[in-house]
Amino acid sequence: MLVGGIRSFEMAGRLVDKGITDYVSQCRPRIREPNLINRLESGDLRKAACISDNGCFQPGMAGEGIYCVVE
Repeated sequence: MLVGGIRSFEMAGRLVDKGITDYVSQCRPRIREPNLINRLESGDLRKAACISDNGCFQPGMAGEGIYCVVE
């Protein structure tokens, strides 16, 4: 499994196709866009909106849950 910085469907597909990984994690992009998988499945293959600033984890550290602070 590959973790970190994979924001586009195209890049994830290339990594799997080339045998670099079997799975790709997209934790932060799914925090920012909970419906990301549905969007991709519908054909909208735009890069995820996540900017990887880790801001989503700050509320969690304060006991307030994990959510995108940019949105």
